[in-house]
Formats: sequence, structure tokens, C-alpha cells
Amino acid sequence: MPARPALVGHRGAAALDPENTVRSFRRGVTEGVALLECDVHLSADGHDVVLHDATLDRTAQRDSPLRTGAVAELTRAQIDRVLVGQGEGVPDLAAVLDAARRPDGTVVPLLVELKAPAAAGLVVRILRERFGAAAFADPGTAPAWIISFHAEALRTARELAPEIPRLLTTTATSPEFLTAAQQLEVAQIGVRIADARAADVAWCLEHGVLLNLWTARTDVELERALELGCDTLTVDDPVWARAIVGPDPLAPQEAP
Repeated sequence: MPARPALVGHRGAAALDPENTVRSFRRGVTEGVALLECDVHLSADGHDVVLHDATLDRTAQRDSPLRTGAVAELTRAQIDRVLVGQGEGVPDLAAVLDAARRPDGTVVPLLVELKAPAAAGLVVRILRERFGAAAFADPGTAPAWIISFHAEALRTARELAPEIPRLLTTTATSPEFLTAAQQLEVAQIGVRIADARAADVAWCLEHGVLLNLWTARTDVELERALELGCDTLTVDDPVWARAIVGPDPLAPQEAP
């Protein structure tokens, strides 16, 4: 594992701008994250919706034209009326992928978390149409990953597009989780920082699987992640994290 993990901008830069908005993803890029992470649900009429929760209630701003309801019961047109902070709307995956680019045009890899397993087929199609299958040949340079807490979501993604790297995530690992990770041939597993153990690090090293730790929001969490060691580290505030972690091994460095 690298001496310093690559930083993943959680829901963009969730501590700095409204989470899972185009503004937040652009902020993550500006602050130099190596990767970005977003969440995807499915609308009632089968469109992708980049939002963390299954409902609008927590994130909709007070004066949003639509403030409540389950994403799965709303159409994409209805969701397009929702404001989620600083006047930002709820994007689709295409808009997030557009935002996940540095000023020089290079892609910032995106971890696409399937909150709704039913969205797997649509997400696979979007990623393949955007990048082509050949772009995913090497996980180290892949422009996107598919991640989920749901093994069935990754199973579907593996059947439809085995070339797109997969990340199975959990709060705490278990023998069942690790067996599923092997069966799904994931390139990376994710574990909540508070529940991660040295045994998880050892398992990843033994099986040639990368380790993501999530989500560092405090000095204690960040220090524990660094002490354990990981390949990627998910953070809400990349400015704060980079000040402690140091230069990101995957992000492009400024010329001297």
C-alpha cells in the first residue's frame, strides 16, 4: 500500500459545497482529489438520479419547489424541480462525469455507488457509452468504478460489463463479505474507518485487492486510517485532509 493514500472526494466535496451536486464535484476537482465518489438511485421512470438518500427530505433546501418524497416514486421531471443547496439541482450521472475533469481535460476517476441495485444496468450502459470498454482494461487508469454495499448490484455489473472495476463496501468485514468479494472478483473493498482492522489490511495484501477506508471527517478518523494503511481514503473535506496527508499519489502534481 502507498505511504499516503489517494484521496476520494466524498459526494464531491461534501463538507465544502452541497453534496452530490455539480458544484460539489467541481470543487473536489479544484481541490485536487485523485478520485470522486457519487451515489446513484433510479427514478420511477427509469432515469439515474445522483443523490445519497432514498428520499429528498434531508437534502432538499427549505425553499425547494419539491422538498419531500421517495426517489423511486418520483419521475426524473419531478426530481429536476428539486433544489439541494445554494440553488443546485439534483444531477444525473452524465452531468457528474462532465464535471469530473481537470482543467487540462484529464478525467478524474469516479466511484459510482449503486444505492439502488436496479440501477446497475443503466449505469453500466452510461459508462460504456461514455468511455468504451477498452478504457477499463487497467483498474489503475480506469475512468470509473462501480461500487456498492449490495453484492447483487455488483453481480449484475460483472455480468454486463466485467471490464469495469468493482468495489464492494461494508461497515465491518465478515467471512461472508470477504467470500462475496472474492466471488465478485472485486479490485477493491471498502470498510468504515471505525470498524477497519489490521486483518482487513492483511487480507487485501494477501489477495491483491486494494483497500478503501471511509469516511474521514475528524482528525481521529484520519489518523486511524493512516495508521492502518489504505490505498484510497474517502473524505468530505479534501482541503483539510490534504493538509494532513500530504501530496496525493494519484493526483497530478504541479510542475516545480
